[in-house]
Amino acid sequence: MLSGTAVAGRGPAAGGGGAASPPPWPALREELQIHPTGANRDGSPAWHISDPVRNLFFRIGWLEFEILLRWPMADAERIAQEIARDTTLAPDADDVVRFQAFLEQHQLLRTVRRKPPTPAWRWLLNNYLFVRIPLVRPARLLEKMLPWVEWLYSRWFVVLTVLAAGVGVLLAARQWDTVAAHLHGAISWEGVLGFAGAIVVSKLLHEMGHALMSTRHGVRVGHMGVALLVMWPMAYTDTGESWKLARSRHRLAIASAGICAELVLAAWSTLLWAFMPDGDLRNALFFLATTAWVLTLAVNASPFMRFDGYYMLTDALDFPGLHERAGQQAKRALRRWLLGFNDPSPETLTPGFRRFLIAFAFATWVYRLVLFIGIAVVVYHAFFKALGVFLFIVEMGVFVVRPVMAELRVWHARQGEIKPRRRVVAALLLVLVAAVLLVPWHGGISAPGVIRAGIEQPVFSPYAARLAAMEASDGAAVAAGQSLVTLEAPGQSEEREKARVMSSAYTRAARGAMGLEERPAAQQVLAEQQASRWDTERRARDAELLRLRLVAAHGGTMRDVDPLLQSGTWVAPSQLMAMVVDGRRWRVEALVPEHDRQRLAAGSRAVIIVKGRTRKLEGQVRAIDNSPVRRLPHLLLAQDHGGPIALNPTAQKKDLRPAEAWFRVTVEGEDDTPVDGVREVRAHFEGTRESLARRWINAATSVLIEQSGF
Repeated sequence: MLSGTAVAGRGPAAGGGGAASPPPWPALREELQIHPTGANRDGSPAWHISDPVRNLFFRIGWLEFEILLRWPMADAERIAQEIARDTTLAPDADDVVRFQAFLEQHQLLRTVRRKPPTPAWRWLLNNYLFVRIPLVRPARLLEKMLPWVEWLYSRWFVVLTVLAAGVGVLLAARQWDTVAAHLHGAISWEGVLGFAGAIVVSKLLHEMGHALMSTRHGVRVGHMGVALLVMWPMAYTDTGESWKLARSRHRLAIASAGICAELVLAAWSTLLWAFMPDGDLRNALFFLATTAWVLTLAVNASPFMRFDGYYMLTDALDFPGLHERAGQQAKRALRRWLLGFNDPSPETLTPGFRRFLIAFAFATWVYRLVLFIGIAVVVYHAFFKALGVFLFIVEMGVFVVRPVMAELRVWHARQGEIKPRRRVVAALLLVLVAAVLLVPWHGGISAPGVIRAGIEQPVFSPYAARLAAMEASDGAAVAAGQSLVTLEAPGQSEEREKARVMSSAYTRAARGAMGLEERPAAQQVLAEQQASRWDTERRARDAELLRLRLVAAHGGTMRDVDPLLQSGTWVAPSQLMAMVVDGRRWRVEALVPEHDRQRLAAGSRAVIIVKGRTRKLEGQVRAIDNSPVRRLPHLLLAQDHGGPIALNPTAQKKDLRPAEAWFRVTVEGEDDTPVDGVREVRAHFEGTRESLARRWINAATSVLIEQSGF
């Protein structure tokens, strides 16, 4: 069965070609080569058409091979009749014509006009995300190395490695505190450099694993080099000629050799780390034992991109061209479900395996959509803004919009095949989608926040003083005007007493000045001035001492009394001694993003759900900030402390600066149950109703305006 899949990496094989024939029947290109390969999943034989000029191969089945054998007949009808007469196959002329179209599509015929060379700008747009740079041709070196490393493939080494991994993990578990300390230290600059070094060593060994395994199975390694994935360097090995191997388990061994090499390295590094003394070597072994192989499994083991995981799954299933063939099955199923097209299956498969391919294709599409959007964001941030915006649009257009538009064009071209019933269903679906996107169904807004008592009076000393008496205990109910704390300031008392004495003395002196013989009037005026000055000083000292009697400004409950305060203890003016809280009134500081802030209005109703409480609170929006907060209202909201809001990684943790723009919304209300302390809440508002489409447009416009500062 023809797979219709082109895979890079083919090499020379047994020759085969066709003789030239007069037009309109085209001739096969003379340099093409055909050689047998492993059987298909159904047991039928398979062959490869190798194109050594472009280093591509094409897998074909029995029917296609028989057509090629009779290609010089130059007549589709005669070829089909000959195959039906000489074999058990029953093709018709249309099968031959379809295969001819396949050969033309992939430029395997001599008379096909060569496509004009791709303009440099178009090639750059399609390939700037992933560029391969060949560096070495290691075939001879690998052949010389292979006898020296043959022991790595022995059964006894595999068993020994498994034992080393088990013992290493056991020893590491017994030193878990040390492991945790090393992981914490990896955050430093030294840790980053160590991680980078471990990645380089691990990846080089990864590629050597592929190369040596290929050489061991007789597959020539064309070249090794560096690939730039979004300008990030990655080592690669050209093992494309592994498709010459007839046995899929040999191809699987080559595909998995890189990951296996890193796992072997991690196993022995773990064991050696447990015995090494502290130092740079032990740190290097730690990175090789932990982070390097985990990153490899996270990236390379994914079957949704053309990394090791994809080729491992392809070889395990013995199903070349997995992505393309699964995509064909998924497109056929999608057209049948949505439009009622009853297209024939691209190939004969069991129902269970066909369902697997369809599910795999949909999973691949979703994975790639998320990945390409992520890459587009990375590309945007990797360059200056003008180029970043342009490349973001190109990335989304080439890798997301273009495939979708290509499928929509197929649907449009075949709209005449859509049955009336399907047209009605499709129209209803479009109306439903439009209704979901355009109708403002819901105006609800949910926002994180913190709740605290609406009226709070912190109890501070007005200046440095000594505690004379704490007149209200923690948890006691207090009334407005009730004395809470009595303080004393010996220095103030002494100054007040001094001022009183001096004022009295000068008052007496003023009275006796009239009896003086020399300048009695002047002496009296001077004494009266001094008496007035000292009396003013006394009154000021009295006022300061009066401030040392702290009273409740409103009724409430005494909270958070400092347990270290005792009679005779000195307190500073910045020291919080207690709080008077009126818990019946409460205040919530909620944070909403900008697009939700525009939909809120002061005076609107709010429902508050306190974390850990089942009863809801109701209040009103009192204020909405016009500028984003620079600091979170409380650390309970910070993601680092279990909250929902991420902090800005460039700011210090203590600053509590959010990573995105959040606007404060103040909500107040009353409740019979007092609010106890500061707690995390979820505030629900009913804002102006807005459709999903308008929300998305506003969000996109906001981002464009925000990022347009070229």
